[in-house]
Amino acid sequence: MKEIGKLYEADGRYEFRVDDMSLIVRGDHPEWVMQAASEVVSKTARLEGESRIDELEALIEFEGASQIEVDSAKYAQKERFETIPQCIVTIGKMDYRWAAPEGREKHACEFSGNPYRRIHDMSMTFHDSFLQNENGVETSEK
Repeated sequence: MKEIGKLYEADGRYEFRVDDMSLIVRGDHPEWVMQAASEVVSKTARLEGESRIDELEALIEFEGASQIEVDSAKYAQKERFETIPQCIVTIGKMDYRWAAPEGREKHACEFSGNPYRRIHDMSMTFHDSFLQNENGVETSEK
């Protein structure tokens, strides 16, 4: 596993660093710092991808690249930035599906206004026993 960045807390402020990019983002709250870092990393990656496509297109004229390399770079760029971001989020033992706001809007019934939803459906039981009382367990209030 390769470390990409690190989030630190120092003197009540938060700092996210990506050494390969010489990037440091500082702020008062971790979610602010991560949101800013996300936007900067995304914008930088998009510009790098577009620059690579421009470079390859220029190299075609000098026979330093092929059309298939250009097409491949364009496909990779589209795959990364046209697909709505989605991730698996693990909290404790539970896995959740997260989607960016645009994805949650498109699948509103699936997310019910939440940023993530549980992947495992705990109500799926062999004998329809989900939320059924156990025999011999007292459930009335005293």
